[in-house]
Amino acid sequence: MASNSKREQILAKVKTPLEAVSAIETVERKPLQGISDLEAWPQTQLPLAVVLGGMPVPSEKLSDRDIKLDKVRSTLTATIVVYALDNENPDTKISNLADDVWAALYADMTLGFSWVLSIRLTPDADVAFWEPYAAFSIKAEITYIHTKGGI
Repeated sequence: MASNSKREQILAKVKTPLEAVSAIETVERKPLQGISDLEAWPQTQLPLAVVLGGMPVPSEKLSDRDIKLDKVRSTLTATIVVYALDNENPDTKISNLADDVWAALYADMTLGFSWVLSIRLTPDADVAFWEPYAAFSIKAEITYIHTKGGI
């Protein structure tokens, strides 16, 4: 069941447009555990984008009517962390990569699903620099409809 959950389908669809960004070499779903993981990563596979999914949070019920509905509107937050290698101008590299990620994720705000209502991107203001690496993250809040029987 889990591989068919709407949560899993959404996270896979968030990964797909990132794989099409020519400036990103690798897209993964497994988080890095620290700088040692990044240092062990092959430099030819950077920039690396990691898609991490949270759990969906249901929206508040908008009415007190006693209606038995099977549908729930939830928001799933996916965090995209991008790691890059640049010795000369890491801030410019981050700007260009962030722009590419932004454009790729906003290209289809439904991710190709009729039950996805919207996507909202929020860049994290904190950018990490540790020579020769740089990293940034963007949160994607995806609002969608699912049944009470699964996420």
